[in-house]
Amino acid sequence: MLETLSEVQGLDLERDALTAARGETPQELLAARIRRAELQAERDRVKADHDDLRKQVAATDLELKTLQERRKSASESALRAATAKEMSQFQNQELQFATRAQELEEDALPLMERLEARATELAALQAQLDELEPELDAAEELERARVAEVDARDADLADRRDRLATTVETMLLRQYEQVRKARRGLALVGLQDGKRCGGCHVQLPIHVVQKVRKHQGVVRCPSCGRLLYQEPEA
Repeated sequence: MLETLSEVQGLDLERDALTAARGETPQELLAARIRRAELQAERDRVKADHDDLRKQVAATDLELKTLQERRKSASESALRAATAKEMSQFQNQELQFATRAQELEEDALPLMERLEARATELAALQAQLDELEPELDAAEELERARVAEVDARDADLADRRDRLATTVETMLLRQYEQVRKARRGLALVGLQDGKRCGGCHVQLPIHVVQKVRKHQGVVRCPSCGRLLYQEPEA
């Protein structure tokens, strides 16, 4: 019975190893995911700045257009003025509009330069993302295939384990599963050097060793609680 339980444990340990392997994502893929996230974050930051600058440029253009219209209107009004005073007032307005328009044009130049720089930077970041995506997609596909293979192997082991476990006495299987959970996987161990626990390596009392060798029921290590058994001769 313990030999069968040992086979069950062997399958459980194989499944444990598969579970660990399933979670071991290749470093190259992890690095590529991080690189994509960094590029996306930087692209979004630059795009936000680019969009803000574009709004500023659009607002400046709109104000310039308004000033030009008001300047034209003031100029036309000056020509139609009935008095010299009225003409002077319209001419002053035209000058004010012209002065403000010149200031806006001067302010608009660095805005346009910054907008152009951001557009160039944004295009470069997008190009890097476009170049990375196919490589990342291929790596993700390989990872999905690897995980699917691991899952298929695990499903096969689980089926074999469950069928084998039905041949183990219920109480013994329950004990095994409790110890396995407490000891993180290794519940059933053989004698080490014929006198030590194969799990915690503590030297066992003689009467415990004798019980194990004579197969006198289920024997547990008094130190770690693992199930002990006499491994068959090689």
